Amino acid sequence: MRKCALYIVSLLSIVFASCSSIRTLTFDQLSPAEINFPYQVSVVGVVNNMPYRSEPKKNILTLGQLEAVGKNAAETLAGILADSKYFNQVIICDSALRADNNTATLSGIEVDRLSSMLGVDMIVSFERLLLDVEKKEYSNPGWDVSIPILQVQTSPVVKLYIPGRQKPLIELTACDTLYFDLGYGVSEDEIIVEATKHAASVMCNKIVPNWQTVNRLMFDGGGVEMRDASVYVNEGDWGSARELWIHVYNRQKKGNAKFRAAYNVALSYEMTGDMDNAEEWLKKASDCVKSGSEEEMVLKYYMSQFVKRKVEFGKLNIQMGRFNNNF
Repeated sequence: MRKCALYIVSLLSIVFASCSSIRTLTFDQLSPAEINFPYQVSVVGVVNNMPYRSEPKKNILTLGQLEAVGKNAAETLAGILADSKYFNQVIICDSALRADNNTATLSGIEVDRLSSMLGVDMIVSFERLLLDVEKKEYSNPGWDVSIPILQVQTSPVVKLYIPGRQKPLIELTACDTLYFDLGYGVSEDEIIVEATKHAASVMCNKIVPNWQTVNRLMFDGGGVEMRDASVYVNEGDWGSARELWIHVYNRQKKGNAKFRAAYNVALSYEMTGDMDNAEEWLKKASDCVKSGSEEEMVLKYYMSQFVKRKVEFGKLNIQMGRFNNNF
């Protein structure tokens, strides 16, 4: 999906290269976690509730279904959660809670006991990480030969528990696929290590807000004021750039220049976190754009991005309230 979005941005930039100046802005944006926590959840404990398995083999490759190592999975997830600095403290309990290869949801009594022992407000339990390993052949049109690869489907399960509750607060799952080059003699141990890192990162992004690289399109040609506004954008001064764009918008009666100014104003408000004004200026841009034009194509693409971001922004404000929304 991300590759598709990047392709669309590149395509739109190419389309406009011949008729106007348009920039692709690439930046890191804080995105919300999948769930919201009460503010009082400030200290969490990460535990290993995965089935027992023997140490992975370092010199051979095993195909079929594999189980990851619970100790490593819990430690990796705890480390990533700690690095996010979202919680005041992350405590690790990587000793196996299960003495066999069975899986079991933690009972209310077990959660209360673990929470008291670790001194935490919430238990993050790594319950399962299954890997489905297959050999595949990758070929590309025009190639005379195919490349042997290893396809690894990962299926992690993490459950969150709050003391005093009889059932998990939520169960988090995700399915993903990793690929390895078989030409480098990859082993079972290497596969499990890399898959564990990837799965722990995906699970962490579901638990705490995370930074993601995103793209936006901006018009920066069509006059001195538009070019000067672009300089302000380079300096991170969206307020000064907005003033110039509003001046252009008010001076123009209609046409592409008026649309581009309104579009850029909407973008500037999004970049400074004012979603209501951004939405208002997007409506103004819609009133100025010519139906069926290339500008309308850019506007529609941006509006699809904005709708998603506005929903995320409301959720992000809730999650970052513990930091006075300083993000």
